[in-house]
Amino acid sequence: MHRTEVNERSPMRVFETSIHGGLGRGHVGVVASERGVGKTLLLVQIALDDLMRDRRVLHVSREHAVDHVRAYYSEAFGDLCALSALEEPAAVGLEIERHRLILSLMSQGGGRAPTDRILEAVRFARDVAHFEPDVVIVDGFDVARDREAVAALGALARDRQLELWLSADAPPAEPIASLVDVVVHLSASQGVVRLRLLKDHGNRDLADLHLRLDPQTMRVIDEDVRPSDRPPNPRRYRLISGGGKGAEAAFGACAERWGMDEVNYTFAGHRLLERTRGVVVLDDAELSRGDASLVYVGRRLHRALDEIPLARSVLQTIWHQIASASQVFVVGAVQDDDTVRGGTGWGAELARIWNKPLFVFDQNKGAWLRWNGAAWEPAGQPVITSASFAGIGTQHLTEQGRRAIEDLFRRSFGDPPA
Repeated sequence: MHRTEVNERSPMRVFETSIHGGLGRGHVGVVASERGVGKTLLLVQIALDDLMRDRRVLHVSREHAVDHVRAYYSEAFGDLCALSALEEPAAVGLEIERHRLILSLMSQGGGRAPTDRILEAVRFARDVAHFEPDVVIVDGFDVARDREAVAALGALARDRQLELWLSADAPPAEPIASLVDVVVHLSASQGVVRLRLLKDHGNRDLADLHLRLDPQTMRVIDEDVRPSDRPPNPRRYRLISGGGKGAEAAFGACAERWGMDEVNYTFAGHRLLERTRGVVVLDDAELSRGDASLVYVGRRLHRALDEIPLARSVLQTIWHQIASASQVFVVGAVQDDDTVRGGTGWGAELARIWNKPLFVFDQNKGAWLRWNGAAWEPAGQPVITSASFAGIGTQHLTEQGRRAIEDLFRRSFGDPPA
């Protein structure tokens, strides 16, 4: 079974359906139970489901060493492989490792508040490990009774536009409960773990969710559970782009129509910037992380780049765009030498170098192409499957190219919200 099909059949689809599409970026969820019931394992199942969708997960633990947490993931992934006959499990497991960072704070403390340690761990992931998470799991810090701590973590989730899950020994009471968006409670009963939904964003009519979970795996065991046939919720996805004229602006407009977050990496003085949502102006230090020799890039693309205005800054921002994405969509034209025409070609080259799924809509051929590792091949009608995906392309966007971008979003997520 292919990983996308495995993901569609995940028990977490039931969970998402019950909480109206999932936790969502910028929100905080709490998994509460007495000690020993299975909070950590459920958090691992939530994280594994995200990892199977190419989302980046940061797992911060206070109670377990890194190897111990990794063992939880290995067991959960092994169980998933055994139940689903997953294709190429070794390759999928390696990809999961690339998208996951585990930090243990067991030996750290020194009188610092738990919130400071958690915030420092997230800063370390981004600034030192160059790991920008989509999801943060905070395990073993019972901060759900500390109003200031929850408020600070909520601000972190909103500012970084990530999903943040906390563990707690008991469901939070008011006024703290008003600061979180989803609360799930676990209780042990007659050899199973029962899951109840106590809070679902601002919905007053809670779904009647009373799932039975296997205490060894935290997977749903109710026989009447069926996977949801609803299209994926676009609010759990994020467009990475540059916000410039042409294809990038068209990708951004679709992201806004579908209610999706967008991040547009740019630099001071970029004259072709059109998008205003999610603009991230990179400073000199950040730009330098994406530095590359114009001679090297020119050789890869078989063209001279020295005369392109602000060429180095453009290439540096493209590096950030592709580095932050797990799937890459380009609108442009594939040339006879297999490179993509224009400065956008550097984004396609980086995707090829880093072995990221790469799709190009060739405006000359009027069709999507996919790089298979050795050559371009027809891609049919691709869909967006990665939570963080890049949408880049030519300034000279045709009407056919614009329709291709819109059709990509419609195939992936259904019609845009009214």
